[in-house]
Amino acid sequence: MKSSSMILPFTGAGTGVVPKAGLHESSHISSASGLSEITSRTGVSCDWFTQPVDHKNVSMGTWGQQYCVSREWWAGPGSPVIIMTPGEEPLIGSVSPGRGYTFVDNTTMPGLYAQALGAATVVLEHRYFGQSSPWDGLDSETLQYLTTDQAAADVVNFAQNIVFPFDKNQTSISPKAPWVYFGASYSGMLGSWIEHFHPGVFWAFHLSSAVVEVNNDNWYYYDTIRKGINAKRADATGSAGCSLALASVADFADNILLAATPNATKIDALKNFFGATFPIADDDFAYAIATPFRNWQQTEGYTDVLKMCDAVVATSSFNSSTPASLNATAQAILGNVPIAVQNFAAYFKQTFLNSTCTYFDVWGQDDPLWCLNTHDMLNPFFEAQTLGNPWRTWYWFLCNEPIASWATGAPKGQPSIVSRKIDSNYWQRQCSMHFPTLNGNMYGSAAGKTPDSLNKKTGGWLRSNTTRVIWTNGATTMSSEIRPGGPLQSTPNVPVFLMKNAEHCDDSFTAKALNNTGMTINPEVQAVQDKAVEIMARWVGQWNATKSS
Repeated sequence: MKSSSMILPFTGAGTGVVPKAGLHESSHISSASGLSEITSRTGVSCDWFTQPVDHKNVSMGTWGQQYCVSREWWAGPGSPVIIMTPGEEPLIGSVSPGRGYTFVDNTTMPGLYAQALGAATVVLEHRYFGQSSPWDGLDSETLQYLTTDQAAADVVNFAQNIVFPFDKNQTSISPKAPWVYFGASYSGMLGSWIEHFHPGVFWAFHLSSAVVEVNNDNWYYYDTIRKGINAKRADATGSAGCSLALASVADFADNILLAATPNATKIDALKNFFGATFPIADDDFAYAIATPFRNWQQTEGYTDVLKMCDAVVATSSFNSSTPASLNATAQAILGNVPIAVQNFAAYFKQTFLNSTCTYFDVWGQDDPLWCLNTHDMLNPFFEAQTLGNPWRTWYWFLCNEPIASWATGAPKGQPSIVSRKIDSNYWQRQCSMHFPTLNGNMYGSAAGKTPDSLNKKTGGWLRSNTTRVIWTNGATTMSSEIRPGGPLQSTPNVPVFLMKNAEHCDDSFTAKALNNTGMTINPEVQAVQDKAVEIMARWVGQWNATKSS
């Protein structure tokens, strides 16, 4: 669920438009799909649901959408159904127990609801991710049907028409039974839009860290991490020592990368000091040394960032594997390099330099940062156009809707833990490299769509007419300090929970899941989960009362 910050492996270049319409309509998922471990559990089955390619023009044909369902706690005909989509991640990652949790059992919030409500749990793969796609070749023409409108219509059509293997008479479709939608991050955003554009299909929603407001410069993505570091690594006097040290690293880099008169010799020395000994563009280098912060939004991933903090604020230089001669040469050109910069560079070289592109080991490149080269059209990052490249399909959303919300350095006057060389233009220019115009088809932002136009369409974070929606947030989204009018205030019908010291989508995982991975749950998060179950039980009780009357 949190994979949008990850780079996943490619399976090779696309071969053009290859329709898969109807391919899986009557076939059951085989063990070769990687789902045999989860389907071997009692009460869990996986299959395909037939969807229109275009819900507005059904003559376009159909395709197979993959789903898994558990009846472990289903109490019989008319019982609730809890549904989630992993969004920008293949289904397999959300249903395979190899991670220590699945979204069909009580290691996650949907299963916790199912256990309490006597409900079935469903994981529905998002169109164009995993194996669920009308086409395999993903270009500006075939991706025209990858939109939030179509994705929302998929979920609605599924809820209203699915025939579960344990409910052949469809006694638990919507609206014959109360359906509850759970979503986190992008899938939370999608749930918000389903509630807005398809009212009445779902009885209730739990939307975790739902990014409902989009923009071009999402500088508070890194700023939220900075504040999280402050909360977890303030010293005894309350000083924000680590984030200040990290900001000094970014400032040191920017004094060279963004100098009024660029000095090529100094820029090369800076890159060499961080171990980037192969040619790399300035903006790609700036993003390379920001990659450690991507860990923060992974489950308990912030612990890796905090380890880096401990190394950066050390009073003496961190040991480095870089040859002393190379460091000495670069430092002679750079002049006085602060200890914090020395420590960050050493930690980056030792911990992140050689692992940043390991998802692409199959390509056998010598340059450890080659996958970050966003100036080379021959880079497989841009060439791979098949379903094996889910990052590509997610990038289409960012460019087409456009969700954008590019993670950037903070504006001047605000502390920034990453280089301000990372701006919205850095990300936006990659849209044209990923998706050149084909047969007159282009991505939305190339045709004039903007984040503002999307917010106007959806209501953004100013929507106040939601019904039976639980909003849970770690820091941003509906509880953001910069939301006009301030954070959304909680009401009995629209409860809002701001979880202290929580990370992105923290309430998705239960104590059982964290125990399985050797971690402990944040008490604040567990309290919110318990309260959410209490609220959802009350809402489902209201549905039952309405049905009876």
